[in-house]
Amino acid sequence: MKKTLLSLLALLAISEAGNAQVSGMNIGYCQGNAGAFPSTENNYFSDMSTKKKTWTSCAILLKEERIKSLSGNQIQEVKAALTSKLNVDSLAVWVSESLDGPVLSSDTITTMQKGWNTVKLSKAVDITNGMKKLYIGYSYHQKSTCKAMSCLETGVPGFSCFTRSGNDEWKDYSETLTVCVEANVYGDNLPKYDLSLVELTVPKNYIVDKGKMELSMLVRNNATVTINSFDAVCSFDGTDEKYTAHCTEPIAYNESKLYTFTIEPKCIQTMDPEERTISVTLNNLAEGTDETPGDNTMTGNFSVLLHSFVRNVLLEEFTTEKCPNCPRVANFVHKAMEEPDFAGRLNTMENHAGYYTDQLTTTFHDAWRWFYDNEFAPAVMYDRHANDGAITPITSPSTSQELFANIRNRMIQDAFVSLKVTASLDKENQKINVKVTGARSKKDFTRNPARITVVLTETNLKALAQAGAGTDYYHYNVGRRVNSIWGDVLEWNGDDYTYECSIPYTQDYNMDNVGILAFVHDYDPDDKTKCDVANSAAITSAEFDGYVSGITSIKSEANGKEKIFDIAGRPQQNIKQGMNIIVKNGKVIKVVK
Repeated sequence: MKKTLLSLLALLAISEAGNAQVSGMNIGYCQGNAGAFPSTENNYFSDMSTKKKTWTSCAILLKEERIKSLSGNQIQEVKAALTSKLNVDSLAVWVSESLDGPVLSSDTITTMQKGWNTVKLSKAVDITNGMKKLYIGYSYHQKSTCKAMSCLETGVPGFSCFTRSGNDEWKDYSETLTVCVEANVYGDNLPKYDLSLVELTVPKNYIVDKGKMELSMLVRNNATVTINSFDAVCSFDGTDEKYTAHCTEPIAYNESKLYTFTIEPKCIQTMDPEERTISVTLNNLAEGTDETPGDNTMTGNFSVLLHSFVRNVLLEEFTTEKCPNCPRVANFVHKAMEEPDFAGRLNTMENHAGYYTDQLTTTFHDAWRWFYDNEFAPAVMYDRHANDGAITPITSPSTSQELFANIRNRMIQDAFVSLKVTASLDKENQKINVKVTGARSKKDFTRNPARITVVLTETNLKALAQAGAGTDYYHYNVGRRVNSIWGDVLEWNGDDYTYECSIPYTQDYNMDNVGILAFVHDYDPDDKTKCDVANSAAITSAEFDGYVSGITSIKSEANGKEKIFDIAGRPQQNIKQGMNIIVKNGKVIKVVK
């Protein structure tokens, strides 16, 4: 699929729906949408736009099946969309059975407008069964430099975009473009039943252990009768089994609707083959038989995986003590750390950069400013993931609800690598020896070789002078030391890995508040939107081998009194909602309430 479902939804306008009598139909591939002059970055029409005193022409070709369904009716008007009327002095619309042959009918206007122009043909064109081809087109005369041709940057190969400049040869751009031109068809034999499958969205991966596959499809009603229900029949390459979803949301003429459904493909139980194809066909319309079934089927590709791993979300916060707005977002993050739904699934880290610097800024905080487009704070990254169309993974939540929603969205994403972190304290050499082990369920879960970054964090750090806050302000899970700014490349033993490193520390650190954060990630030095974190894990110093101090030293108390701490290492009177660290009788345990 060349375009995402979201981009197509933006292109496909939803027209008025209902059961009213339809007297005419708009026939084309742009679904009533006026587009833009194609980007010259792709070398579309760059030579055409600079010409003077010439005719520029464009057209679409109706599919033969579509022509047959319209037989017995007439094309009376042509709608042509212009992106500009600057330097355009004439607009001609036409219908022809050949790009180079005589036109069946045409008409010309000299008063145009930007957007849609509806032009009545000098003679209505009868659509007959004998017709094999029908081109619907328009031509405009440009006095000088002109960018008037309206196109959508998605195509119907072989049908949706033919162009010509002056007397040059016609060119076919239908692979990637659709000309915004439509034929207005009237008559007593308009088609009644015609659904088309416009776009099919298939998950990139099917997880056998989960046993379910969610599909989305954009469906359009191209005929006059409202369809109250229909079936979507799914089949997989190499199997005879079919899975049917019954869609009951009515869809009226000229209406586009998104349908989402879940199937359980029990026929897929192995990774042989790993790459599969699914086919979806619309049929069994409640009102009658589809008159043009040729546009009812689409296919999609996906990979088969036996299992995935639980995703732990990495939330990175860009903040500094000079930033007066940062406490607001920091409060959102602290609420998230205490949210029961996120317990054990959310790892946080403060990067002191983005708005000047402070005493906690490190060289790697400064290096990670690379993720910015324009620097600001407060800012966050969720798994260093950039949304579709974004030029950076960095954003700034306006509410705690927005932050929570983004975390939940990342939590439901499959993870294809696991991490288990262990650490031991080497007091003599003042370093923490870290060992991370794990496995992958998909070989190519990153675009580039997977890397691992290990960070020594320190929490519960009292601010010196936080702008926008009082004197009792603390920083949590601040990044202090790192194994490598952009991580080390993982080495695999089959589908398993073991990574070891040593992180130095200083006597300035409160070891009760120290932790180790590790995350496996992608890294593309040329593209900040391709550095996604695949998964993460974190432990506190209470879990270090050989560490007996602070929190852990309580286990030496004779009375065995229970001590409770939150995930940030702050003492608590009682167990609260979320993650709790409990120390009693020489043992340290985590409790989630």
